[in-house]
Amino acid sequence: MRRRELLAMGAAAIAAPLRGRAAGMADTVARVKPSVVLVGTYRETDTPRFQLRGSGFLIGRGQQVVTCSHVLPGADADLVVQVLRPDGGWARHPVHLGALDERSDLALLTLDSAIGPGLPIGDSGKVREGDDLAFMGFPIGNLLGYSHVVHRAMVSSITAALLPSPDAERLRENAIRGLRSGNFSLFQLDAVAYPGNSGGPLFRPETGEVVGVMNMVLLKGTRESALSQPSGIAYAVPAARLRELMERAR
Repeated sequence: MRRRELLAMGAAAIAAPLRGRAAGMADTVARVKPSVVLVGTYRETDTPRFQLRGSGFLIGRGQQVVTCSHVLPGADADLVVQVLRPDGGWARHPVHLGALDERSDLALLTLDSAIGPGLPIGDSGKVREGDDLAFMGFPIGNLLGYSHVVHRAMVSSITAALLPSPDAERLRENAIRGLRSGNFSLFQLDAVAYPGNSGGPLFRPETGEVVGVMNMVLLKGTRESALSQPSGIAYAVPAARLRELMERAR
């Protein structure tokens, strides 16, 4: 009998931290969710009128949106973000380009007024291989619907953003620009992400601090290849690159 009691106590001791960790993650997701927005275009003549291009998230006082530069449409399109309302509907807001870093594939969009809480930007320099993180966005939202989707991800590697090509003639234009301006690192994650995730936040499950921006194109070449050939590997641009863009935008 004593042995059973000891085993039960041991199992309870193991389960308690796991329950606490799960509850902590759920609380963080609830805090992060109102800040993660749809990024796309809106035209009366389009069908559907809103075309999702990627994810984004609010920062600061809720008047700026972070996303990927490859998410942005041409100059003739009407760029908007949509934020989830308390009643479950979506509120559409026009945005304007505030700052751009094509090399890091980052963009800052500006709003006329605050539309929600901004997420805190953490220190991406403290991220280590093996860290457990999470990301949120709208994977393949045009097909699956506009629902926030959250995934856990471990940092499997901190790798170079510019990978060497076996054939110099196959270097893409952005890779050549990267060679000229110097290299930087990306977070490689052991998770499957799709093009709709691009621009979403990579955050710490304990605090909700953003340590990276999800990117499905920088290394994979095109949204089409990322969608048709999911590799089980995702990438994120460290938040340090975002901080640099924010400083330049001041």
